[in-house]
Amino acid sequence: MAITFTWSIKDMHRVAATGAVYRVDWSCSGVDEDTSTSRSRSGTYQHTGDDGSPATPDHTASDFVAYDALDEAIVLGWVKNNGVQAYNEGLITSNINNIITAEAVNSSGMPWAAE
Repeated sequence: MAITFTWSIKDMHRVAATGAVYRVDWSCSGVDEDTSTSRSRSGTYQHTGDDGSPATPDHTASDFVAYDALDEAIVLGWVKNNGVQAYNEGLITSNINNIITAEAVNSSGMPWAAE
């Protein structure tokens, strides 16, 4: 069984004057290639300051990426950082495996219906 994951950005929230993106809405879906069983999760990435509290990125910092220069790969890098990718892909995998296992041990139908 192999699960293919697809990550995407649904929306970004920024300070219009500076282009500083402070929040990103994302989703991740997984599909088992053998059974086509799928599950998905969505969430929000919130930029944080050094103390871990929500903050607006410093648009004067040397590593600041201008809004117009952002692409999905850069933003997904922010989202997937700090274990978020492993955690969410793990949950999706577990959910898909539970569904596949339940379908393997359970069935539906009527004994008198023609097959």
